[in-house]
Amino acid sequence: MEALGPLTLLPALVAISLAFWTRHVVISLGIAAWLGATLLAGWDPLTGLYDTFDTLIIDAISDRDHVKVTLFSLLVAGTVEVMNKGRGTEALVALLLRLARSRRSGMLAAWAAGLAVFFDDYANCLIVGASMRPLADRLRISREKLAYIVDSTAAPIASVALVSTWIGYEVSLMADGLEAAGLHADAYAFFVEGIGYRSYSLFTIAFVGAVAWTGRDFGPMRAAEARAARGGAGDREALEPPTALRVALGVLPVITLVAVTFGYLLIEGRQGLPADARLFEILGNADGYDAMVRASLVSVLLAITLAAAGGSLGLKEGVDAAMKGMLGLFEAIVILVLAWSLGAVMGELDAAGYLVELLQGALSAWALPTLVFVVAAATSFATGTSFGTMAILVPIALPLAVAIAPDDAVIHLAASSAVLTGACWGDHCSPISDTTVLSSAGAGCELVAHVRTQLPYAVACGLISIVFGTLPAGFGVPLVITIPLGVAACWITLRALGRPPSTPSGSAPSDRTSAGPSSRPGAA
Repeated sequence: MEALGPLTLLPALVAISLAFWTRHVVISLGIAAWLGATLLAGWDPLTGLYDTFDTLIIDAISDRDHVKVTLFSLLVAGTVEVMNKGRGTEALVALLLRLARSRRSGMLAAWAAGLAVFFDDYANCLIVGASMRPLADRLRISREKLAYIVDSTAAPIASVALVSTWIGYEVSLMADGLEAAGLHADAYAFFVEGIGYRSYSLFTIAFVGAVAWTGRDFGPMRAAEARAARGGAGDREALEPPTALRVALGVLPVITLVAVTFGYLLIEGRQGLPADARLFEILGNADGYDAMVRASLVSVLLAITLAAAGGSLGLKEGVDAAMKGMLGLFEAIVILVLAWSLGAVMGELDAAGYLVELLQGALSAWALPTLVFVVAAATSFATGTSFGTMAILVPIALPLAVAIAPDDAVIHLAASSAVLTGACWGDHCSPISDTTVLSSAGAGCELVAHVRTQLPYAVACGLISIVFGTLPAGFGVPLVITIPLGVAACWITLRALGRPPSTPSGSAPSDRTSAGPSSRPGAA
């Protein structure tokens, strides 16, 4: 194949541009993959179209590791739906409500519930929002605040959790990026090692905790909280006490998923290694895909069994719920397959090689994580999808990082992590994001009100993530320094900008107030 020069970047540029324009990732990735196949076919569009399906997509689907990732994602989605339909996750969240007796403890309970439902962002948005809404109303916590807490724990915790519906997707993209970069490393171990560089996800979780603890707010959120603090008519939905079996349904499948995954990784990973091997070496020596598939299979079977034993769902209903959960993941699987296809064609075009040659002398390694973070945020904001942004940028960012700084593992980890965490930032700011919509729906808050009140907080956390995350990482500052500084910056920013909501007389409401529910202007 003749050298195509800058045309090797065309499929990726088309994918990004179409994603901005159409806001439809499936169309964008599909056209970009077809364009890449057309370039490989000597500008023959019909041959390129045939090769897109006959070679790229079929090869992506038939790859053994890709099949394992797909199975894991489907089985976890099935488990989540069984837990939801059987009211197990609702019971798990209800346990946290017993600790809430004040506005502060109510917000902290919502924050803790968001962290507890770490395994799926969609489930988090709907279940935590709906479960916490009655308590928030009684404690005069605004629906806008509840939507913010839900939205800002859902994707951030799912994106860094060691086991979640995100991890199969993220690890798969990491694997393709590592292969394109010529690095021989286990994708799961690489993913785990890079968690500390997910600055926006980590600092957002800390920022939400600070908001809940201090009760301070700024911008439109403070006005929303002031309206809620004045009280009014609201709903008084009853909270049904959870049964022991429903609590088991909400807890045991998650514990099993985590325990079996890590148990398998530790047992298999230790084989052939010395007794003093480090955790990352053990994880890297095991097959992460096998571990995730086995754990997710055990988890979904356990969830169905517990739902049937507790009378929440019959055996047939449990299987039907699992199937419904899997069907709900169809679009994500399509995006994943197209992402694999685009990554393969970009590899054949050697786009990374050309990009490296173009930027190697012009782009400093220290600036790469920040640049990738901003580009990922902009792409995710315009498209409303973090998954699509990851699919487009990970196969480019990691090879570029390896080429610019071949011996700097920190730059490799920081640049690849910047795609994932930057995508999360843009997703939070975007009014067309699915999690933004689901968070507002779960909390019973108008979408526009949720976007207006959350945006200043997301922007603040994004800037903190650059100043105390991506920039220091580019200069090799250790995580033991940057993470505490970033968390401290979250608290300082909130103390400087935020104030407690005012009552009609101008004084801050008592943290112990629980006199009744508040009005929610515009709430659903």
